[in-house]
Amino acid sequence: MKNENYSVQARINPVFFTAKTAVCLMTQAGIPDSEKIVRYLHLENNQPLKDMPDAETILGNAVVVEAKYRTTCSLIENSGYRTCVDLPCGYTPKALHMTEKGLRFIGLDLPIVVQEFSPVINSLAKYPDRISLCEVDATNYESLKTALRDIDEPLCITTEGMMMYFTESEVDAVISNIRALLERHGGCWITPDPEVKLQFVLTFKSLFGEGFLNKLATTCNTVMKQSDTANFSNPFILDFENLPASLKTLETFLNKHGLKFERINLAANMPELSVYRQLTPAQIHRFKDAMRQCHYWIISLDDTRNLHETATPKQNSFEMTCTFNDGILLMTLRGRIDSLSAPKILAAFETEKARNVINKVQINCSASEYISSAGIRMLIDINENCNGGLMLFNVNAAVGKILAQKGFTEVEVNKWTLSNNF
Repeated sequence: MKNENYSVQARINPVFFTAKTAVCLMTQAGIPDSEKIVRYLHLENNQPLKDMPDAETILGNAVVVEAKYRTTCSLIENSGYRTCVDLPCGYTPKALHMTEKGLRFIGLDLPIVVQEFSPVINSLAKYPDRISLCEVDATNYESLKTALRDIDEPLCITTEGMMMYFTESEVDAVISNIRALLERHGGCWITPDPEVKLQFVLTFKSLFGEGFLNKLATTCNTVMKQSDTANFSNPFILDFENLPASLKTLETFLNKHGLKFERINLAANMPELSVYRQLTPAQIHRFKDAMRQCHYWIISLDDTRNLHETATPKQNSFEMTCTFNDGILLMTLRGRIDSLSAPKILAAFETEKARNVINKVQINCSASEYISSAGIRMLIDINENCNGGLMLFNVNAAVGKILAQKGFTEVEVNKWTLSNNF
């Protein structure tokens, strides 16, 4: 039975459910060890795939997932680096594959994933001493630095299927954090994410012809329904309908952070896929040909840049105080409101609500540095479960800008509430 903490984390970070969809799709494709993981997670009925209405839609997604998984694994092995840092690690068998190849695997993910997956992967691993799973928020540099504090060698960082879930401010924070890790440890960053939309479109078109758009729309709707966070539009995700301009935008974005990139052709680096057994020879030929238009990105430090220009600011640790008086719950938050801290805030609210009748919640943000999408979902949850609603005050400009983008309104100077038309 799932505990209350699990419920809180699931509401704050619904995107974790897409990771379960991915491992179910790996099972559909025939990736080794994925079926064992599915059984350990009690997903044998493929519940995460129920929103995909037909076998062809599932097959198209399985092709994309296996191509990303196997190609990323191959690029990691060929990078020359012996420590793989997978962000997010999800529920995939990558840890088993990498450690059997002699690499060290450090999986970084949300607390809800790490807490559920750690006993699973350790029970399956031949080399559990080569595996570490750590709870992080990708926008929170201190959590990343802490997870890697004992590593004294270069890193091969991978992000596979993560960046499309972030807003522009979150993408900026993640890139800044990865750059800081590369400065600290050395190594490279491998990701298919900039061209993920193009890979999906070309895969479905090559497999299904004229009917591909409906199946692609179903896939998009499934991701939106499961994650409640999919963004699909930020400077890191290329717009394939305007590729030259978006390439330039991303190049500028990376250069701002002191990073350079190399685009690696997917077709030239993609291993043979198990899922080919489910395709016709014509489908395989069209798919391989289509993947010649897709690239994976290897990103590294630009040594020509002055590193102090891109220094990562120090982040204060999260602290929270709560007082209840005359029906009003006053919360004072210090530091970052993100995937790591937001569940604690929501849990504190629900604990107080179980003891007292809360008419209003007021949050003092004078020492709050940042708020992520997870923090916004937490605020919306509190607002929906408090008769008198939620008010934030002493909001700084940076946090206020994010609130405004997410449906909050400044009703008085430095006082914010959720808009009625949200």
